[in-house]
Amino acid sequence: MSDDLAWIEAGRRFGFDDLVFWHDKGTRPFAAVAAGIDTVVFGPHASADFPAELRPFVAPGLTRRQQFDYSDVIISAVGRAWAAADPHVAYVENPHSRLVLDPNRAPVADAGPGLRQFFATLARQRAGEKVSFAGMDTVRPVTFSGQPALREPGTEAEWSALIATLNDCAARGPNAYAAVRDALVEQVLAARPTGARVLLLSLHDTMNTQILPDGAITRERPVADRLPWLANFGNRGDFAGEGPLDEITIAGTEMRRIADAYARAWDITDSARNTAILLNNPYKGAFETVHWGAKLRALGRVNLGMVQVEFLRETLLGPRVTASLHQPGKDWPAVDQVHLAETVGRLKQAGDSLRAG
Repeated sequence: MSDDLAWIEAGRRFGFDDLVFWHDKGTRPFAAVAAGIDTVVFGPHASADFPAELRPFVAPGLTRRQQFDYSDVIISAVGRAWAAADPHVAYVENPHSRLVLDPNRAPVADAGPGLRQFFATLARQRAGEKVSFAGMDTVRPVTFSGQPALREPGTEAEWSALIATLNDCAARGPNAYAAVRDALVEQVLAARPTGARVLLLSLHDTMNTQILPDGAITRERPVADRLPWLANFGNRGDFAGEGPLDEITIAGTEMRRIADAYARAWDITDSARNTAILLNNPYKGAFETVHWGAKLRALGRVNLGMVQVEFLRETLLGPRVTASLHQPGKDWPAVDQVHLAETVGRLKQAGDSLRAG
């Protein structure tokens, strides 16, 4: 196992101030700014870091590039910088890699049954059977390119040790994130003036290519899984954002208004729209979107909504970093700070446009 992997020290616990970021953090407490927050951004996959307790269980040969490619790691830099630049935005991120437990899946009290099922299904796939991992990837022990991330236990004692470690780490990382995320949203909803708008965004990124054994991220995904060059917005509806009112997580008209604001911020013309932005294609929104969409609907306020935003990772990384990742290697390049600042400026422009109506 490479010593270049990113680790979090053993036993570390995370609370609100560790996981939430806002414009005046460090000078004003969140309670003093909550009433002015109209956009809460979630980063369930924003960290690539493994808790140190998992060292004995991580698959040998895993590289830092494979570790980072498995997460939406640029979202951490984007979310923090966005919140720092826009006083109306708060950002909350999961401190652990999704390897520990994926908070954008339905929560489980015990990682064991699903993980055993995943490994059993993986064995069938490797034997040539066509399988689906849907519903069993709350803990996913391989990357989306098939690289082992966790070793499969060989004995019941090893299984018991791995599952106990995962459950312990989940309590301190992903489950702590979920509790802080929910408390953050509740605080913002309580602080906002009556009738004020609140938008929740579950923020993600995906590359249109997968990593090869030599580390080059160049293998094209199937056409049906590819993102447009900017982003996909999901509200559980159809390709126009429409659907049954008891299922969609924000009104179709508002969904399209959000997409329009992002199109303007990125200077996208009408003729180029379908290559840059799509609605509910290929991603309609996962657990966070469904969960918080239902909670907002229950409040009966038309000015509340939940959207999953899946950016093309190449667009967030910028051309220099993307070109580096197209070459063989084991490292992960540093964030392009100039490109990051430009991206955050466009995000703030989109938010300002939405606030202006």
